[in-house]
Amino acid sequence: MNITFAEIIPSLLPSPENLQLNSWELDKTATQLAVNVTSVQNPVRCPVCLAVSHRIHSQYRRKLSDLSWANFRVTLQLNVRKFFCINPQCQRRIFAERITDVAATWARKTQRLTQNLTAIGLSLGGNAGVRLSQYFGFQVSRNTLLNLVRRIPLAPIQTPRILGVDDFAFRKRHTYGSILVDLELEKSQPIAILKDREAETLAAWLKEHPGVEIVSRDRSRTYEKGVLQGAPNAIQVADRFHILQNLAEATSASIWQPTKKP
Repeated sequence: MNITFAEIIPSLLPSPENLQLNSWELDKTATQLAVNVTSVQNPVRCPVCLAVSHRIHSQYRRKLSDLSWANFRVTLQLNVRKFFCINPQCQRRIFAERITDVAATWARKTQRLTQNLTAIGLSLGGNAGVRLSQYFGFQVSRNTLLNLVRRIPLAPIQTPRILGVDDFAFRKRHTYGSILVDLELEKSQPIAILKDREAETLAAWLKEHPGVEIVSRDRSRTYEKGVLQGAPNAIQVADRFHILQNLAEATSASIWQPTKKP
């Protein structure tokens, strides 16, 4: 079966059922592929009142960066329609159609490219993520990657049965906070950061999230007091790190302690 490149392109488009291929231009020197497409989604709803409209007002073009195809950087030239809202009670008279499967409103990248860049930023961070993105043909800055990571919605907090509490430094030797970690089933998943390491702050969080049965902490009297105030029925245990640290220090001291001659 002989299949032409023009027949392959539509299947490679994001949301091919909502996009119609018009033309494409391949620049081998610059390793770029420009694909001209038009939105054909139906029905189209007003983003404010959700009323279906078929009255076209005009068209405009959006330029979107997409995933690379065989090391060719791809740009989608997307022709999008504007519609009249037929709902007389709606405050929006003219609106542009949203194609959420392709790209977010005002975005300059397709959704699937944004998802890939978000995964890169989450795994590698800013500078290292930029280097890997450039290897794959994506033009992106470190700030863009970091902003994508910051936009990842946080999962809702579920009160863990086993809670780990420890302090950390916002600014070493100046400002400290507390980190709370879900230790159930060895998840080791941070669930909250407290502004300081005071007993009252920890107690307030525990009262707002009842259900903690075991608290793993260091030997801080402050955390002990906070747990007693916020979750008096919870069992307090020393965390594994400090147990092993104390064991190592005790073992080291006993080995290197000079023995007295009889």
